[in-house]
Formats: sequence, C-alpha cells, structure tokens
Amino acid sequence: MPKIGDKLGVLCDTGFLIRLNQPLDPLHAHARGYLKHLLAGDHRIYVSTIALAEYAVRDKIENLPMRYFRVLPFNIDHAQKAGEFAATVFSQRDQIPEEITQRVIIPNDTKMFAQAEVTEAITHYLTADKKCEVVFRLINNSAATRFQILPLEIPHHQAFGELKLGD
Repeated sequence: MPKIGDKLGVLCDTGFLIRLNQPLDPLHAHARGYLKHLLAGDHRIYVSTIALAEYAVRDKIENLPMRYFRVLPFNIDHAQKAGEFAATVFSQRDQIPEEITQRVIIPNDTKMFAQAEVTEAITHYLTADKKCEVVFRLINNSAATRFQILPLEIPHHQAFGELKLGD
C-alpha cells in the first residue's frame, strides 16, 4: 500500500459507480467512504468512458457526482495494451471459472485495466466485481501491473491501514 502522504490515482469501475448511487446497496457506505477519503486527501479519481457507458445502461450519467472525477477516454495506447491483456486472459481460459469465461464483459475489464496500466498517474483500480479481480490476477501473474486492485468490499480505512476513529 502507498505511504502516508503519497498521492493516489484511482480508476473507479462501473460497480463502484453503481454502489455510490444506490443508498440501499450493502456496499454503498464503502463507496462513499472511499470517495470521501480520496477527496479529503486530494487524490486523483478517474472514471473511464467505458465505465460510464456501462453505467448508462442502468442510470443517467448526469446522476453521478461527475465534478469529482477525471474522465479518462479510451485511446490508441489503451487499445494496444488492452489487446495484450485480453490475449493473456484468453490464453488462460482453462484457469478461469466457467461463469467468467462466458462473460462478455472481459474485454471491458481488460480495456479499463489497460487504461490503468498506461496512465502513469493511476495507482489503483477500485472495483466491486469479484470476477473482475480474477481476470486481474491472471494478467498480473503473467506480467506484473503498475497498479493495484482495491476491492470495494474492504472499507477504505482497512485498505489504507488507517484506524477508524469516529467516521
């Protein structure tokens, strides 16, 4: 984990965005906690145009607190890295549970991982998706990534090794 005072760059996936705007979701408090923590520390919070497109299936993008996010478009350098990541994942299909190999979303996972990998300021990928974490481990085991996964199921204070004092 980063040292105290280090500035983070966190790319948020679609699951984070959904939980952030769903007060009844069990992970809503964690999503709000991460957002508050990152804003308080003046860390950079990114959202991919890919995640925004996925989010728009369920809700209007205008319902998100976009003022807090830096929008990351999908570019040619991301496309190249995404192809490499997808090739790694597809070459290891025999190691992936069936419910993940059938997932159409794998290319979107690899696209957003590629954005995190190519964008130097990004240090972490915040996700609520356990299947996405499986895909990440396959990629990371083949060629170590520059960024780390932050599972939304783990509260921010635990992920960053902080004491929870009256949140």
